[in-house]
Amino acid sequence: MPPAVGAAALVGITLIWGTTFVVVKQALATIPVPLLLALRFTLAGLLLSWARFDRRAVRPALILGLLAFAGFATQTLGLSLTSASKAAFITGLSVILTPLVAALWLRRRVVGRAYLAALVALAGLGLMTLRGGVGSVNGGDLWVVATALAYALFIVFLGEVAGKVSATSLAALQHVPMALLAWLWALPQIGELRHVPATTFLAILYLAAVATALVAVVQTYAQRVVPAHVAALIFVLEPVFAALFAFVLLGERLGAWGWLGGALVVAAMFVSELRPRRPQPAGHPMASARSAAVPDDDEPDPGGV
Repeated sequence: MPPAVGAAALVGITLIWGTTFVVVKQALATIPVPLLLALRFTLAGLLLSWARFDRRAVRPALILGLLAFAGFATQTLGLSLTSASKAAFITGLSVILTPLVAALWLRRRVVGRAYLAALVALAGLGLMTLRGGVGSVNGGDLWVVATALAYALFIVFLGEVAGKVSATSLAALQHVPMALLAWLWALPQIGELRHVPATTFLAILYLAAVATALVAVVQTYAQRVVPAHVAALIFVLEPVFAALFAFVLLGERLGAWGWLGGALVVAAMFVSELRPRRPQPAGHPMASARSAAVPDDDEPDPGGV
């Protein structure tokens, strides 16, 4: 794949990730959160079951699956309470949180721009959520802040284990605990499946097949020819695409202060990722910080939404 084609593919992937906020938001009108997650994780796991089994990936996949479940669950809960636009920008905070989490967890040095990015992002988040005072903070906003933290933890841990095991096996196996936890959560609501319309099942098929399995494969090949820091800057566009889709398809309006806050969050993501860094394994399926290169073992990266 030529680098220009790879960059175009990553823009397309980012566009797909942007659509997922709207797709999930619309689907939640007809299906409970636990059932949506259970169906999505199960189907995505089945679609990735072609990956060869690597016994070394079992333990890290279990941990990654728990972190991924926390990220998906809090984000989907958040989307049921807040707007798709705000959820996308808040999720983008994972880019800024990742180096800070690495510093606390792995005792890594934090460069000055990470602190600057955090301050700029915090200002942007404040403009988006505090326009009407503290009382205007939506419970969904807080759930999505937890999402950003869960994804940052996921990215940091993935960076520690991805180069040591088969990436495809890691990507497939992590869906096992994700699906099991989701089905346990969904047990009391399984009867509601008979009331779910066909359009919602099609939406879940899109989330699992296109935004997860297909994207994982395409991203693998694209990030082999696109430098990690260039991929990081492309992925910063995710919340922008999400906000545009939410505006066109859902009629969501952030308002002048909301857009200013979103712009500050995106600017913070640029500040965090602008300087080229040593390639490292990629980030989480729904996190915005999908900024790293594929491991050198020629195994696909478990990225994608």
